[in-house]
Amino acid sequence: MPRDVLCYCYHVSHVLNLGRIPALLAERGARVRWFNAFPESAFPLERAPGVEYAFDVPLQALGGQEADLYLTPFVGQSAHFPQRARRVHFLVSLTGLDGVYDKAMFDHYDVIACAGRHHIDDFTALARERGWQHKVLMPLGYPKLDGQRRQLAGSGLRAPDKLTVVFAPTHAYYINQGFSILNRYGEQLIAAMLDDGISVVFRPHMESWRDQDRPVVERIVARFQAHPDFALDRSGNYFDTYAQTHMMLTDISGTGFTYAFTFGRPALFFAPNAADEAGLRGIQFERRENIGLVVRSIDELVARLRLAQTHSDFLQRQIAEFRDWLLFNPGGSETFFAEHAHALLSAQGAAPDWPHLHHPV
Repeated sequence: MPRDVLCYCYHVSHVLNLGRIPALLAERGARVRWFNAFPESAFPLERAPGVEYAFDVPLQALGGQEADLYLTPFVGQSAHFPQRARRVHFLVSLTGLDGVYDKAMFDHYDVIACAGRHHIDDFTALARERGWQHKVLMPLGYPKLDGQRRQLAGSGLRAPDKLTVVFAPTHAYYINQGFSILNRYGEQLIAAMLDDGISVVFRPHMESWRDQDRPVVERIVARFQAHPDFALDRSGNYFDTYAQTHMMLTDISGTGFTYAFTFGRPALFFAPNAADEAGLRGIQFERRENIGLVVRSIDELVARLRLAQTHSDFLQRQIAEFRDWLLFNPGGSETFFAEHAHALLSAQGAAPDWPHLHHPV
């Protein structure tokens, strides 16, 4: 068991990607410090006994710390790592890599905690391309999903009688902007659903309130906020909102898979540019219809939503089967990490059956 563990969350949503892991390590005798870049008031979980918390901690401050293990969902970190720590990255999405991540974003981590078998395949291919040396793929599972499924079991929340769709487009940045739909199509999609009598919950990505997407988000809210079937969700934790909807409409965002795997309800993916997907790999392109439907135009949107509603029982079974086939340690990812953390500091740096990536530069 590691003696000293340092966790770091840059965004509020990252907390859910670590879930109960810091608490379980503390229960097993490790000193666990959980640093966060945001204020204490924004922390979305209950504090765990035995864990030391700090808030408003800039990334630059980490370089002056020491630890045995460094755990973070921060994507693309390349500097300011705690001294002598083994660096473990927790993925923030269930998607594969194409169209979602810059290829250099994982270069500086020692261990990548993979959610499912698709991640093993994707990172093995990327390792050859990047010439990675001595990197380990940990078959972990997805703590965020496990936490949400526990929460759902005890929540009692249900969707209303009227068809309600949560519209959750991804946050656009230089890698995924060709697949992000908020700017070009968001307003039209919401209008089409409302015009057909479908209730819409608009859940833009938290970052979309702070950058180039903000004028688009504000325009959408201004246009529809008085509509009785329109609701806006700006909460730090979207669980209650999602639990009270029937399906999701998104684009390339991994939230579609998290939603479907948590609630057993379909996700529909608006992807109008089929030609742009040619040659791209990953469940965000190849496996969307395992959890819902693909929509290629605004004209077919409502018909596809109604089709998913009609066949919701079939889709629910299909989603559950795909989830249990795809992901590692369903329901037990956090415990798995706590029980295997010692292997990360062993002479081998991993359990014997975990993939080791060694490729010549």
